[in-house]
Amino acid sequence: MKYFLCACIAFTALLVTANASNQSTVPIAKPKIVGGELANQGDWPWMAALVSTHNEVITSLQVAGTGYDSSPFSNSPSGQVSAAVIDCGLGDKQCSLAADKICLIARGEIDFSVKVDNCQAGGGIGAIIFNNTNGAINGTLGDNFSGSIPVIAISQDDGATLLNLLGSIASLNVTAQQKIVQSASCGASFIGDKWLLTAAHCVEDADINLLQVNVGEYDLSNGAENAKAIKRIYIHPEYNQDSAFNNDIALIELVETISHVAVKLVDYDTSRQLALTNSSVTVIGWGNQTAYGPNDEQPANDQPDKLRQVELNLLSNEQCKDKLAQAYTDLEGINYLPHQVGITDSMICANYVGGAKGSCQGDSGGPLLVNTNQGWQQIGIVSYGIGCANAEFPGVYARVGKFTDWINSISKGIAIEPTYDFAITPQHTAQTTQLTVSNNSELTANLTFTLIIDKIGSSGFSLTPNSCNTLAAKQKCTITLAFDAKTLGQHKMRIIIHSNDDNIPTSQSYISAQAIAANNDINTQLSNGSTELLWFSGGDQSWLLDNSEVAIISGDIGDGQQSVVMLTFSGAGSLSFDWAVSSEENTDAPEEPFDTLYLIIDGEQVDFISGEVPYVKVTIPDLAKGKHQITWLYLKDKNTSAGKDQGSLRNVVFTPETPPASSISPAPIATKSSGGSVTYLLLLLTLLPFKRRRS
Repeated sequence: MKYFLCACIAFTALLVTANASNQSTVPIAKPKIVGGELANQGDWPWMAALVSTHNEVITSLQVAGTGYDSSPFSNSPSGQVSAAVIDCGLGDKQCSLAADKICLIARGEIDFSVKVDNCQAGGGIGAIIFNNTNGAINGTLGDNFSGSIPVIAISQDDGATLLNLLGSIASLNVTAQQKIVQSASCGASFIGDKWLLTAAHCVEDADINLLQVNVGEYDLSNGAENAKAIKRIYIHPEYNQDSAFNNDIALIELVETISHVAVKLVDYDTSRQLALTNSSVTVIGWGNQTAYGPNDEQPANDQPDKLRQVELNLLSNEQCKDKLAQAYTDLEGINYLPHQVGITDSMICANYVGGAKGSCQGDSGGPLLVNTNQGWQQIGIVSYGIGCANAEFPGVYARVGKFTDWINSISKGIAIEPTYDFAITPQHTAQTTQLTVSNNSELTANLTFTLIIDKIGSSGFSLTPNSCNTLAAKQKCTITLAFDAKTLGQHKMRIIIHSNDDNIPTSQSYISAQAIAANNDINTQLSNGSTELLWFSGGDQSWLLDNSEVAIISGDIGDGQQSVVMLTFSGAGSLSFDWAVSSEENTDAPEEPFDTLYLIIDGEQVDFISGEVPYVKVTIPDLAKGKHQITWLYLKDKNTSAGKDQGSLRNVVFTPETPPASSISPAPIATKSSGGSVTYLLLLLTLLPFKRRRS
């Protein structure tokens, strides 16, 4: 069973296990409006769109006299070029035949910017990247992209056509305009002051420097200049702990308070009564408009510019569980019971009898509304569904009434960052961080902070309140949180905030950390016992020696577990290594992998490999002066194994920076070697999380 948790427009899967020996994979789609109608402008003033804005870019492509539809990559240089087309495969290495030609590159498990760099390094003057699935590519080269050649995206089908036209002359054009345009990823609802509600899965990887909110939006084809900046995002601290979209809710705080009509929220008891009577509800959004079933291929993207709406009926949770259990049973041929379908009190279901109407990809985060004697109120948040608008599978929504206390504690009380995860920490090493505490109430608060241990054996945490004991209204402060990795293993605790005034609600923060042990065996195996390169390993199982390859392999872990190995050293220079993996691969969406070997450099994830990947050499250039932690993390998802189910590592070499000519050049700190492999350059990504730009 697989989970794809990127915001809004990818398949995902819900864990529905009939018994310990049977597992099921059921496609889940984050919902859209299907079978609805065009909304009237002004009817839903609290509706908002989560958008990215950019200068409009016009692209064109003509090959052998025939025009092809194309779309831009953000941060692509402008330019117009004409040349013969050359096949550069996945773009995972320098394209040696690209001199003075246009590179045709397939989408795959390589960052878009790396593909283009490898084209230009081979002398290419332009790049065409074609999709590996239906629909358009909505990609970026990243704000740090330094290439100079124009880049466009085309469809999977057109890419297949161009592979049969290699050598033909292509004319490629990328032109930036002055007009600002927007593209929406999810919906949201304005609840007053500077606060909006959306789905947690919409913003769990969001960069607030790139994401904005357009409140009161109706037509996405205009109005981009009205988008508002985001100050902070609060994801519910218990979101996705059971990997089934539970507590799929988040609060967005804008930089500035705005004057706008706000939607009222339905309380929990009222939501239960409305569901028991199967009350009529309306869902609105800019999502896709094509229905499909759980066994159908996801249709191409067809999101509209103008807001749409559709009327559905609520189901009680008991009705929803019964209906889903029967649908799963019919689909999988396994007997599912109602309690196994993942519906909780934090969710509410809605559907349309006969199907063909509902929400789908692109509608995630938007409101589910009910017309009460107090007017329209929000009862749910678009969360997930099986297929889209399928008669047998009701759509599932976060039940906002379940979260009233949490919403108030953040938006009207003492807010703290809901979660913080210390980086994996070598034993006997201490880390500290600053957490922001905000008083969003109208009163001055006297505060105390308590640490509550959530896992037996957890230790090493300490907190200093700094100047946060007294916090004036609308002010913020920081507390210092420390973790001292004296005790090995995983550690969990919560920060509980207490106010002297019962009229000021308070929130809490969930903290986690993991301490791993020094491993002399790995140090001997890979670093010849070096005192400058130190190795640590841990997680659910430590990494093991592989003497046949003079290498190490990840430990024997189960579903939902991890195996970690870390290298620490100091100094400027470059690091190279060979890594490999044999694991379950997500061939439908490689950018959302299943069982995966990750590379984390100084706390930032920069790369991963998944599937059947033989040893590949990676070089990390230009590491700055100071201390470095290089972590390789093999992580399994909740279900299923494939291949050897392990990551592998060998030939780790740190080459210190070359000193001035007057100094004596130090030799590289080398490991034992067992052979060579293909080399490629790994570009460090400093602005965006790696997975947000992967393809």
